[in-house]
Amino acid sequence: MRYVKIELSGKYQEIGSRTISPGRTKQKHFRFDLFYSQIEGILESRSIQHVLIDRQTGFSVPAFGGLEEIRAAFQRLAESGKELYYYAPEYNSFDCVLSSACKHRILHPLGQVSFLGMAMPSLFLKKLLDKYEVDVTVIRRDRYKSGADNLRTDKYDKYARQQYTTLLDGAVSSMRGAVSNSPGTTRGFTSKALDDMIGGRIFTAPEALEAEMVDELGTLDDLTSKLAKKRIKRKLIKRIRFRIGFVPRVVVLVFEGMIIDGEDRRDPVFGQAIGDRTMIKYIRALRKNPRVKGVVFRINSPGGSATASENILRELKALHEKKPLVISMGPVAGSGGYWISATGRRLFALPTTITGSIGVLSLYFNIGKLLEKYGITADCIKHGESADMGSAYRSLTDKEHKTVDNIVEFLYQEFINRVATIRKMSPEKVHEIAEGRLWLGQEAVRQNLVDEVGGLYDSISHIKEILKVKKVKVSFEPRQPFIVRLLEQRRKAANKGALQEFPLMAGGPEETGFSMPQEIARACLSFHGKLLFQDPILSQFFSGFKLP
Repeated sequence: MRYVKIELSGKYQEIGSRTISPGRTKQKHFRFDLFYSQIEGILESRSIQHVLIDRQTGFSVPAFGGLEEIRAAFQRLAESGKELYYYAPEYNSFDCVLSSACKHRILHPLGQVSFLGMAMPSLFLKKLLDKYEVDVTVIRRDRYKSGADNLRTDKYDKYARQQYTTLLDGAVSSMRGAVSNSPGTTRGFTSKALDDMIGGRIFTAPEALEAEMVDELGTLDDLTSKLAKKRIKRKLIKRIRFRIGFVPRVVVLVFEGMIIDGEDRRDPVFGQAIGDRTMIKYIRALRKNPRVKGVVFRINSPGGSATASENILRELKALHEKKPLVISMGPVAGSGGYWISATGRRLFALPTTITGSIGVLSLYFNIGKLLEKYGITADCIKHGESADMGSAYRSLTDKEHKTVDNIVEFLYQEFINRVATIRKMSPEKVHEIAEGRLWLGQEAVRQNLVDEVGGLYDSISHIKEILKVKKVKVSFEPRQPFIVRLLEQRRKAANKGALQEFPLMAGGPEETGFSMPQEIARACLSFHGKLLFQDPILSQFFSGFKLP
């Protein structure tokens, strides 16, 4: 018999990065596309009967959606008869969830078990902007569209607090359900034990063993030695590739990042940004490729440009007129991420996918007074009262404010009408569940915003049903650009870590080398005056919500 080792390490990504980030870090990335392919390979292999899961320090996965996808993969392995061993130096909330699908749970002798729930800390910049005399104009639809709250208020307003509390409660409830309904002999996660841990209780390793939260205490070396004594040999391959003959090819086309006009680039605030022109090229290529029999469009996006979202949606509609198309929502598919999902094809969302946010947001900044503090003044010669409308060096006039407000209202009504048509609801009904409000996937199904609860595996299974086949060959696209792959290979060879983003406001000039006023101006201008199908706070969920 043989076993294979799955390493959980680094920050969660659906697929390889499309853009290059400034700076470097030693943090790795967990790629779901490679993980999914590895799981499929293990399922196809008859020689592999044991799976060792090594959760390493620094593993970061979104509690919304990403955690469920990984656990569902482990559950499929367990249901196929594979014997799963889960090891972590200490068990936190996501370890409790992931290990619940495994028969054997091993904890370091000096580790602990905790399940502290979830928290959503946020920084509010209103007072900082006032200090530097930066005026902010927020034009939005509707009251739950709270992405600009950290700019216009100094704390969560009642609508934001209501919806985020609902999201956290739903996510924790889902996590509790997964842990308490775990298979096997480990039954220590009772309702009382979970309540105690959410209340702050942390179990030491011996206490966790006695409470039957884990099966045994030991190190990773102890576990591998134990398998060796049982004459279970490790299959020394990092990525399992499998061949299943001549079968239809299905492509999982991943859209991961902010939606922008033009080509892919790195946004200074929101990180990876995918351009409509870039994505349209991939969609058209799949439509014209006769070897591709079906497409799963996988979305992990907080939204973005209204025009870019519409362009991508139109191309997806052209694709599904020619071949089967299924939509799969990942951790986040809100605002513009929801807009591009509204193709009329079967739409799957994970139980805790963050979706909805049907609304429009536009932000205008006046940084003129900030620049004056540094001796920079602005002047303008113009022909036409509003020739410089939207300038970052002055505020909108009342007339201009009304003009933009009308445009925002137009786009909001277009959004509502589009959803009403696709989901076969009245515009009035859509408005009741819209207003920029975020929904968990399971609730979105009840609200008729999504067709079915399910992950990537369920979406691929639906494609099989459409094609009337039992097996398909699955591949993920788009591939990383050559220059990005080359830089990552050089980075790995030099052992200097992965590329990273600079935090927006971490540290000060001495630590990060930038001026706070300059960084405020840069951040403001990155989405100044844009009409967005995006709630910027979705980026916090998109980038990987951290569990305590």
